[in-house]
Amino acid sequence: MNEEYLNRGMDLKRLVLYFQRKIWVIIMMTVLGATFGGVAYQVMRSMKMPVEYQTVSKLYLSFAVDESGEVYQYYNGYTWNDLLDCDPILDLIMAELPGYEKDKVREATTAEILSDIRLLTITVRGDDEKFVREVRDATETGLMLYAQECEEINLIKVIRSGMPQRVYWDNRTSAACITGAMILGFIALLGFGLAYVLNESVYVQSDVEKRYGQKALGILTQNQKGLEPYAGELKANIHYVLGNCKTFGILDMEDHADARRLELLGLLNRGEMEVCIETGEDDFGWHIMEDDLTKEQGEWEIVSFNENTLGEEECKKIRELGGVVVLLPFGKDMGRRTERILCLLRNQECPVLGMIIEQADEEFLNRYYA
Repeated sequence: MNEEYLNRGMDLKRLVLYFQRKIWVIIMMTVLGATFGGVAYQVMRSMKMPVEYQTVSKLYLSFAVDESGEVYQYYNGYTWNDLLDCDPILDLIMAELPGYEKDKVREATTAEILSDIRLLTITVRGDDEKFVREVRDATETGLMLYAQECEEINLIKVIRSGMPQRVYWDNRTSAACITGAMILGFIALLGFGLAYVLNESVYVQSDVEKRYGQKALGILTQNQKGLEPYAGELKANIHYVLGNCKTFGILDMEDHADARRLELLGLLNRGEMEVCIETGEDDFGWHIMEDDLTKEQGEWEIVSFNENTLGEEECKKIRELGGVVVLLPFGKDMGRRTERILCLLRNQECPVLGMIIEQADEEFLNRYYA
């Protein structure tokens, strides 16, 4: 039976209802992930991003006329980039920059012709504002001097000289929030999925039969009225399994055997529960009067045992009673503890008449069996 349980298929409806009970945690984890992603990105953007400055200059070029009377047209962005790297212009620029390395200046400067060949765009980038400003001024001066020596160009003049500006990464806060939400949401789903696979809690009667190979006699709900379908099924199964025997034992895995005993006595002897008195146990849905502990219960007699006090004398009593019904808490993983108790009962030759799920959530059951 254990091998069959391990190889069981996925109960999709049970899985959906399980996640419905945890959906608020998944939503909270998703929101937390979005918040963390956005904050982390902003921190990295403001603190970890390399400091870089940039300035952009616009220069107007006036070209000379060639031997055929045509204006020179072959100057483009690639040409100007090559010219800036060559000694004639670079030497003019470096003359304005004493103390700077030529390679550093070459790497910091870029020339582009964006649309009109008469408009040259010079971009200077560097990690120091003063360096960027001085290279900009030197490049503008060097190009104007070069125009005086070049036969293809009559004049180069500066029409706009930009101030150094701090360069920032693109603002991708929204993408960072979405990424953080997806990561933590996926982790939450994965965690709950793993917990579901490893969870050996019982929710419905089929869980009892598959997990322990025992008869599932029925369900005790949290707010049992005695005439509801679950109570009727439980009462019918107990009558059938015990037959003419009106005495049996119950073993509660959650150690609330006395309260469960009163619930079952009310169901079997009166057919309903009187919801009128507090027992001091907040988790009990069936409120039992203290007088019920001593008053006559009727033809049915139930002896209660708790899991944490089960010993030699208790096992002897169970054998005298002819068997015991094990009560499993709804939605609580007690698989290993229950296996240990079942092993003890087998070794002591104490028959297990069946199992009952206690304190079940009616809303969960109604949705599952809908």
